[in-house]
Amino acid sequence: MDTEADDDTSEVWTDEALDLKLGVLPNTLAVGTFRNVDVPVEVEIYDSEPDIDLNEWDHASKGYFTIKSGICAVFGCTDYLPDAAKIEINPGAYAALSLAKGLDSITEEWEDADDIYRVILWPSSIKEYKALKTHENT
Repeated sequence: MDTEADDDTSEVWTDEALDLKLGVLPNTLAVGTFRNVDVPVEVEIYDSEPDIDLNEWDHASKGYFTIKSGICAVFGCTDYLPDAAKIEINPGAYAALSLAKGLDSITEEWEDADDIYRVILWPSSIKEYKALKTHENT
C-alpha cells in the first residue's frame, strides 16, 4: 500500500476479492494467500508489462492501484505499518499481477508447505481486475 494511503482496508475483502485472492482499493493492494500463516512473498517492479508464463503458476489474478507518495509498504495483515518493508517506487498508476504456486503442497494450513507468492507491478493506466488462472482449494 502507499505509505500515505487512507483507504479503509476493512472494505477490501469483497466476495470478488476473496475469489480472486486479490483485494483492490485506490492506493492499496491486498494479496490473499491460501494459508493463514506467514508465507514467502516476492515483489517485483518492471518498467512495462512483463511476459509471464502462467503455466508455471497455480493461481493468477490481475489488479491495479496507485502510489502517490513514491513509497510502497509491504506487510502482512497483522503487521505494524511503521515496521513494514518499504520500496521506493515512482508515483503513479500501476497494474499488478498476483501469482501463487506450490499450492498442491498445502495439506494443513499451519503445516509447512512449498507455496510461493509473487506480486509483479508495472506502470499502467489500465484498470483490469480479473482472474487469469484459478486454483480451487481442496
